[in-house]
Amino acid sequence: MTPMIAGIVVPGGTGHLTTLPDLGWEALRDREAHIETVTWSPPRGILDLDVDPEPFVRVHVELALRRLPAGAQPVVIAKSFGTYAAALAAEHSLPAIWLTPLLTRPAVVDGITRNTAPQLLVCGTADEWWDADAARATGKRVLTVENGEHSLRVPGPLRNYTEVLGVVGTAIEEFLDALD
Repeated sequence: MTPMIAGIVVPGGTGHLTTLPDLGWEALRDREAHIETVTWSPPRGILDLDVDPEPFVRVHVELALRRLPAGAQPVVIAKSFGTYAAALAAEHSLPAIWLTPLLTRPAVVDGITRNTAPQLLVCGTADEWWDADAARATGKRVLTVENGEHSLRVPGPLRNYTEVLGVVGTAIEEFLDALD
């Protein structure tokens, strides 16, 4: 019997779920997965300070991992600041979906690259944290949204953005289904 998927949904720097991680949450719910949602209040300006944000993210994700049912197959779905969980995911070979990962941060790229489990990177080319070379260098599957900002919002009418969200949602569903 295949173990049940258990999702750990990790927000970005806002500390609560926004549209992209919410897509992951909904896809997990549709699959009747156990879901642990991380919430936090990162120190203001943590990415601009001379500190490593990884320990802050790690402790929150480790606590979520401990709350998962025994025997469940964990999968991490993390947005932006939450992609500092990449090193932890690599240490445990956890499948992961990285939504607008911080590809300009070497520690994040290194964690994604070292992880032997299936991974999906979802990136926008107009995102200040986007680095096409770093994305390719990970060797992982990358879904690139042309002209997508950090929220993956694209220029033009809102319909364009909702179409992007549909593509991203489908990619998340396909990723989760491939884990079964």
